[in-house]
Amino acid sequence: MASTDAAGSTGGETAVRRLIDDFLASKEERGSGAYVASASSVLDRFAEWLEARDRTLADLDDERRGPQLMRRYAKHLRRRANAPDGISPTTANTYYAYVSGCLAYGVRDMVLSVNPARTEAAREELPADEGKRSDQQFWTRDQRESLVGHARARAGDAIEADPFGAYPEVRDHALVAVLAFAGVRGAEVLRHRKDDRRGRQGLRWSRVDLDAGTAEVLGKSKTEGKRWQHASLPGPARDALETLRRVQRPPTPEWPVFESSHAPSLWARAREELPEGAVEGAVAERGNIRDVLRAEGIAPPALTTDGGRSVLRRLTDGAGIDLPEDADYLQPHGARRGIGEELYRVDRGLAQDLLRHEELTTTRDHYQHIDAAERTREIDAELERLGE
Repeated sequence: MASTDAAGSTGGETAVRRLIDDFLASKEERGSGAYVASASSVLDRFAEWLEARDRTLADLDDERRGPQLMRRYAKHLRRRANAPDGISPTTANTYYAYVSGCLAYGVRDMVLSVNPARTEAAREELPADEGKRSDQQFWTRDQRESLVGHARARAGDAIEADPFGAYPEVRDHALVAVLAFAGVRGAEVLRHRKDDRRGRQGLRWSRVDLDAGTAEVLGKSKTEGKRWQHASLPGPARDALETLRRVQRPPTPEWPVFESSHAPSLWARAREELPEGAVEGAVAERGNIRDVLRAEGIAPPALTTDGGRSVLRRLTDGAGIDLPEDADYLQPHGARRGIGEELYRVDRGLAQDLLRHEELTTTRDHYQHIDAAERTREIDAELERLGE
């Protein structure tokens, strides 16, 4: 939490405005003058919006009030987008991205503990951005290799230090490897808070076949009978999952592959299943809440999609990856776009299969810029031949 002094004001300048000034100065120093020119007025209006509601940096940093406040701000932008002569949905999303980028800088600068703008509850109130490109963010090969390499090294160090206590680091590496190489959506392998369907509560080991190199996931097919799909698990994903299974030692097939490490969630799960007052004694006997769940065969909740994004945010920072101006971390869906694009350049059908698109036209729609560039080269070559 931010301190009272940091949340208040000094000499008439609030902590929020100091954060904005520091963020813009950092961008300016890195040669992002165009970004500063566009973002400064938006961030100034955001500060005014907070001040009109008597809200401070401490409110943004609060675990409950922060996401609620950003949800209200997203609603404010949506109302502006819906008003006659208002801003466009694309502009509304851009404004929100400027604010989110500033708050992400606050996390890195250690004046905020989390970025409340990144929660699903806040972002879902933004207007639909019809003009948003489907390939807005994708992991390049260099980014993918850097992120996976950092996560792998981190997991290896943890296993060497304590094989039985290395689960969080090994889980993070496996998650990154699955996202990076299997082309899955985050909600297909992680728990979605607002979707209680069986296939949106986290991937289970019963649906993973490492020998075949597949995982059964609930996809997005419009055809009911085709929604459960077998996703491919290429070598790097299989290897990371095999290591995870050895470290995790799932006691039942229905154990989540990517289990949550959030202590309050684990305690809540134990209290749902064990007699009243029994959890404390069990923890005292076993040593920690995770071992209690394992001993009792109580499957813990899976890591949420929000939690997965937090993992990627930490690993992106830890790997020191260069990012575009409008990004503060490598997002989960960017992994799917990135591996899809790389395969599409080699084999259209292979990309379609990995992404599990029912029609090749869907895959082509996502990567039409590649087709256009190739056609340009072909046309240039033909024009050159005709001119000979």
